Amino acid sequence: MNLRPIALSMSVALLAACAAPPSKAPLPPDIRIEAPNDSLAPDIKAFSGKWTGRWINSLTQLDHTLVVEKIDATKATVIYSVGEPTTSNVNITPQWRRVTATVSPGTLEFKFPNGTAVVYKLQANGTLAGTYTSNGFNTTATLTRAPA
Repeated sequence: MNLRPIALSMSVALLAACAAPPSKAPLPPDIRIEAPNDSLAPDIKAFSGKWTGRWINSLTQLDHTLVVEKIDATKATVIYSVGEPTTSNVNITPQWRRVTATVSPGTLEFKFPNGTAVVYKLQANGTLAGTYTSNGFNTTATLTRAPA
């Protein structure tokens, strides 16, 4: 019995299970990711690109996409996007916003006009840990790099 085809199909199934599902968070049609300058520190350059995950808290979960379109040593242009909540008792409309973020080594952050703070930190395993804080309520996310 040749076990190679079985091993190959099991490997493909395992890789498919590990891949992040596509995000249902909307994005604008004009995304343009610029390659970061080679002179930037690695823990700043690493933010560049598209990231997907889910905001998770005690009330609901939301698909989330972060696109870092342009980044330099102190700021970045990002697209922040969320999808529909998994529960109907939370009133959040799928939407995206293009905002300017502040950058420091290993950290990217911004605030919305209503005071909500969003912070992303690079993790040793290559993911981003996100924290969304609004009126003392925290939501967290783990984002993985996605194809642009």
